[in-house]
Amino acid sequence: MGERLKGKVAIVTGAGSILAGMGNGKATALVFAQEGARVMAIDCNFEAVEETRRLIAQEGGDCITFKADVSKASDWQSMMEACI
Repeated sequence: MGERLKGKVAIVTGAGSILAGMGNGKATALVFAQEGARVMAIDCNFEAVEETRRLIAQEGGDCITFKADVSKASDWQSMMEACI
């Protein structure tokens, strides 16, 4: 693990992947965690974003998940409150 993002918090939306493989959000969350960031992984599919959290945890990273539809302002508000 690197330390370029140590002490930082990264909020990554679209962090779940519905299909097999690695989407942009999931890959971003993993790299940020590998670089030392505490990650808040967000997706409207909670099962998919939990898989991302498990992968980060397996590598010793720190990640919490949040189910949200980023097209809704109320979800953004709840997401920010949970992150803080």
